[in-house]
Amino acid sequence: MTSYTYAVGGFLNVESDVEVFLFDTSPGVSVPEPDILLRETDTEGDTVEWTGDGVRIALSPSLAVEKTSSAEPARFTKLLLSALQGMLLRQGATLAFGSALQTPDGGGVGLFGPSNCGKSTASFRLARQRRYRLLSDDLLICYEGRVYPFPRYVNLPRDVAVVERWLRSDAVSGERVRSWADEVDVPRAVVSERVSGGLELDDVVLVGPSGSAVERAGTPATRAVSTERAGARLAALHRSALGGWTSLPAVRDAVVDGETDRRAVVREVVAGATCRRLDASGGTLAQSVASLLER
Repeated sequence: MTSYTYAVGGFLNVESDVEVFLFDTSPGVSVPEPDILLRETDTEGDTVEWTGDGVRIALSPSLAVEKTSSAEPARFTKLLLSALQGMLLRQGATLAFGSALQTPDGGGVGLFGPSNCGKSTASFRLARQRRYRLLSDDLLICYEGRVYPFPRYVNLPRDVAVVERWLRSDAVSGERVRSWADEVDVPRAVVSERVSGGLELDDVVLVGPSGSAVERAGTPATRAVSTERAGARLAALHRSALGGWTSLPAVRDAVVDGETDRRAVVREVVAGATCRRLDASGGTLAQSVASLLER
């Protein structure tokens, strides 16, 4: 039987009987004791078992495990992300919802905001047009004051002109771009050079809704935010954006996370950063972020 092994940010190893659509990296060499085992079974009903060193998940034959449209197979995604989060918490790390990039001069930038605020498109523009290096556009791993990549595809909307032009260019010919009716999934390595290791964030940008004053002036409205407030905002984003994906009861009951304070892990990431609130529309977000950092 074919097995697929994936490294997640240098923290965890996942071995699976099925190719995991979520990861944008190719499977690597098997390891003796993977942290998470995904095994197909002939028995209906998914089961989660804690082995003492890792978690073993039995996948029922009726469980959808492939992404066949822009909508992800929810049950499988929740099983995997819940197991990953539980195992990360055991190491004093946590998943976070946001984007992170490295500037051309080596600085670290975190871009955090609710779903559909334009983070992925802005990250794509900053990487392609301003030579930023993309660490991640959607999921991050926070650990000891730094952010690390979660090996997930960059998810881009099809109706953004710059994305469509790029997709039709030679830059993506022969690459593993996955196209759907309304969006595309693109490996990070196609968008920019990979960032080696993790990033310490020097600037944290919290994206808020665009307002009429912003649109009339044509410039982003910004204000300074304390690290305490930024940390609280990031924790709230996790609850609203990721809570339903990372707290599946079957996994939560099986994987003891060591009572790690997730909020403290996130606060440490922003502790040394300049934190600002930015109100800008999705279409101008990349330009607004670049202008903000150049001040």
